[in-house]
Formats: sequence, C-alpha cells, structure tokens
Amino acid sequence: MGKITIFIGGLIILVAGWLLFSADNNKVEVPAGANVEQEQVMDEDDADERTAITAGSYAVDTEKSIVNWSGKKPLIDGYINTGEISLSEGSIEVLENDATGSFVIAMDTLTVGLTAKKPDQETALEGHLKGDRWFDVAAYPTATFVINKLTPKADSATTFTYTIEGDLTLKGQTHPVTFDAVIYENADGTIRAEATTEIDRTKWGITAGSASFFDNLADNAIDNMIALSFTLVATKQ
Repeated sequence: MGKITIFIGGLIILVAGWLLFSADNNKVEVPAGANVEQEQVMDEDDADERTAITAGSYAVDTEKSIVNWSGKKPLIDGYINTGEISLSEGSIEVLENDATGSFVIAMDTLTVGLTAKKPDQETALEGHLKGDRWFDVAAYPTATFVINKLTPKADSATTFTYTIEGDLTLKGQTHPVTFDAVIYENADGTIRAEATTEIDRTKWGITAGSASFFDNLADNAIDNMIALSFTLVATKQ
C-alpha cells in the first residue's frame, strides 16, 4: 500500500513507572544521563535513511524497546530519581490513513537507577514504588496504552512527527494521554518510535507525598508529574 506519513507510537507509556513528585507547576525533565543508549539522537547519515512507515501489521520488539521514568522532590535541589520499565507485548496496525495499536507495560519490571541523594537505597526505593501506596504491582502487574488517534504535525513529511492520542490504564484507572512522537522506518525495515512526555500521577489515584493532597510535607513533597522517555522498536509481520 506504499509509504504513508502516519506515525505510530505508543505509549506507554506508559507507563510506566516512576518516582512522582509534588506541585503540578513543577515540570520534571528526564535527566540527560538517563539511559543515554536508548535516548541517543540519530546522526545525519542515519536521519537520511528515515522513511514513512509502510502499511501493515507490526509487532513490538520488547527486547529493544524501553521506557525511562524520572521523578523528583522539587524543594530539594538535584533530588531526581530515574529508572526503567519494560514492555511485555505490543502491536500496531498501520492502514492507508489511520493506525491502531496497543501496548502492555510490565509494571513488575520497574527498576531504579542510582539514587544520588540517598546512596545505596535503590532496592528500598524500588520496593517502595512497587508497593500499594504507589503502583501496587502485586494487584496491578501490568499497565496498558491504546492508541485512539494519530495526527501528523505540519512538518511531519520531513520530521516524521505526529500527535498521539490514547488511553492509559494504570492501577485500574483509565485516562486520556496526548503527546508528540517521532516515528519512522529504518533502512533495515524496522520501525522506531521516540518520545518524551509527562503524566500527572494523581489522576490515576497515586497521591502519596503529593502537596496537592497532603499538608505540612515541607521538602518531602514529591512532584505530581512523572517524566517519561521511551523508545519503541517494531518489526513487520
């Protein structure tokens, strides 16, 4: 069906996972050092080989796809924690002028990177985030993201950038999520999707440490916003 200028991307979201932290006005940025391998920018030669995605069915390569999360305590300078979450499955159906897709995020794979402000507390923080006050992975081992709509940006013919609208189900609750993603086909026929976004954890009922819900937290307040950065790789079926 030829090349199309739709970009499928998902997520995950995702989900995925995260250290969440306080006021809605405090945006969280993914630190430059968080999984550089997954977030690397393509050089000019690689960019020249990008093309629009060919219509068809695609399966996400879960071994090569990853979601990075980042959260902070906004009142403590430099208090940022990061980590990763994996996908357990995902599929995308690209049509002539449309696309659908769904992704499953394995919340029990959530990991924590080095905790600079509290050295050697990675294991403790991971257990904390997987507990019932946060993502409660025992009761909700997966999260899902379903693509509802893809809209090409004005410059999508050259940048392969699209606005993705979908539903994220996390901890048993579903809410809409919208973000921009770059999605393209590589010379080897694989599909790659890259994006960064934020979600407000409190919309999914995760309110622990939120200054929006609890008083007198002082510098223990945790930002409501979770920053997510993901790379998806998919192959045609």
